[in-house]
Amino acid sequence: MFIYSRRVGTPGDKMEDQIPEDIKHKRFDRLKALVESQITESTKKYLNTTQKVLVEGTSKNNEDMLTGRTDSNKVVVFEGDKDLIGNMANIKITEDHVWYLSGKLV
Repeated sequence: MFIYSRRVGTPGDKMEDQIPEDIKHKRFDRLKALVESQITESTKKYLNTTQKVLVEGTSKNNEDMLTGRTDSNKVVVFEGDKDLIGNMANIKITEDHVWYLSGKLV
């Protein structure tokens, strides 16, 4: 999701009646809240399930954690040995967050 911004040289840049910045931000905030509520609702179904996760590497936010993706492309963060990188791992989902899931290696 992105807030609309004018791009010099595009047809939209030449249009009259541009939307004021405050309205753009209000619209973006409404869209973001809607999307986040839908994501939150859809990730609840993963809680307490075991997912096959392709381990991609270490977490961007914590070098002690690994990150990977489920077959439905959900990001999962969990503790594990770096030897798992590039392999599939069974992860029990223990927490749901808006943009990722947390789990434990089983």
